[in-house]
Amino acid sequence: MKYSKWHLKVVICCFFVLLGVHGYTGATEESPWSFIGFTKYRDALFIDKTRLSRPSTGKVLVTARIEPSAKSLFRGNIKQEVPQYRKSLKNFKYLVLEMELSCRSHQLRVLKIQFFSATGKVMHTAADPEAPGKPVKSGSLWKDLEGAVCP
Repeated sequence: MKYSKWHLKVVICCFFVLLGVHGYTGATEESPWSFIGFTKYRDALFIDKTRLSRPSTGKVLVTARIEPSAKSLFRGNIKQEVPQYRKSLKNFKYLVLEMELSCRSHQLRVLKIQFFSATGKVMHTAADPEAPGKPVKSGSLWKDLEGAVCP
């Protein structure tokens, strides 16, 4: 399924919200999720290192999790951009992105987005295997992500 207009807005919002913030990497033994950093709005970004794969030289498939804070600009934008989900997004807790990083060309593609409730139930899924690449900019949180997964 191709992204609808609101899906693209949500993806673009993710990129803008997460730009320009540094973080640190760390892991917990209880969870496969490794912390990468916070956005300037204090939304936490994690990656699942157990699901990393390298389908070809220079490319990495990575699963990332974004947990928006209670007063997050991102959370507010979702509610504005997706009015038909306003009620169901009341219980929205986090989203999971399946992405492809091109380490050599410093490009990132979001292939799939899943919205999850506080109970871990999938609320909505959107996928676009032909999604265009976006540049990974120096100084951004995506650059920290790239540094965590690219050789």
